[in-house]
Amino acid sequence: GSATAMAVGYVKVNWDLSGELALGIFSAMDAGSLFLMHFIDNIWACYAGYLVFKACYMLLITIATFQIAVNLSMERYALMFGFNNFVALVIQTILTIVVVDSKGLGLDISTQFLIYGSYFTFIAGIFLIRSIYSIVSIKCR
Repeated sequence: GSATAMAVGYVKVNWDLSGELALGIFSAMDAGSLFLMHFIDNIWACYAGYLVFKACYMLLITIATFQIAVNLSMERYALMFGFNNFVALVIQTILTIVVVDSKGLGLDISTQFLIYGSYFTFIAGIFLIRSIYSIVSIKCR
């Protein structure tokens, strides 16, 4: 994961044009690896899926953080990223209570992979639709 995050700094890409497309692609890869872990019973395939998920997720977070940081002044970094971490922890806590906790749905591990894979599929769809719209509107100018 850290190697892929470091590689972002060395890749020459117009992130304004293709940043959301990259977010959509890596979210789709995350969804695919989570679905792999749901549908496959082979432990080695699940480990491989986890490695792919973790690498893509770290890359996804790096690109998203970069996309946010580009539009901020230095004075707002701490406020924005502190707020983002707080909101992320609140959402993660709510999702964990609903999906994992016995007071919520109390789902087994395999079903959790299905739920989280569906979540990443939804996120990938949003990013891909937005990026296609952005690319088409830029190309039509």
